[in-house]
Amino acid sequence: MIEFFAACIRLGQRDGDVGQDVDSRAQALFLQNTRAGQRVMAKPCDRPTLHRITDTALADL
Repeated sequence: MIEFFAACIRLGQRDGDVGQDVDSRAQALFLQNTRAGQRVMAKPCDRPTLHRITDTALADL
């Protein structure tokens, strides 16, 4: 999954949707970590909270 995220980030960089200063590998690791955390938080959190977490994780792109 990490390589998938990194490849998507690099594609976004080529398309101009993601900044060139974004470290694709580091950001992919961060997204994977967030994804794992959301699985843990899925039961105690409501859907809007999980969406805010996702929006926050993607904001740095």
